Amino acid sequence: INHLGSGEDMDQAITLQREALALHPVGHTDRSKILNNLGNRLSTRFDHRGNAEDLDRAIALHREALALRPVGHSFRPSSLNNLADRLS
Repeated sequence: INHLGSGEDMDQAITLQREALALHPVGHTDRSKILNNLGNRLSTRFDHRGNAEDLDRAIALHREALALRPVGHSFRPSSLNNLADRLS
């Protein structure tokens, strides 16, 4: 959510992303993508609201996504970037 939508839209996006994660259990080939997307949504909400819990959860999700993207994985660079961005 990079537009100036309502806080309710942001919350709904996070809820939907969490539902998507529940449908991608450990071992699912697309789990890292969902983890990364949820981490991004929580990061955006942190940027808007400043809730440290959102930032902590986003970092944890980005770490989990990175662990599923070994060296050579086509999305590893974006996972590295997202995690570094949230750690800074």
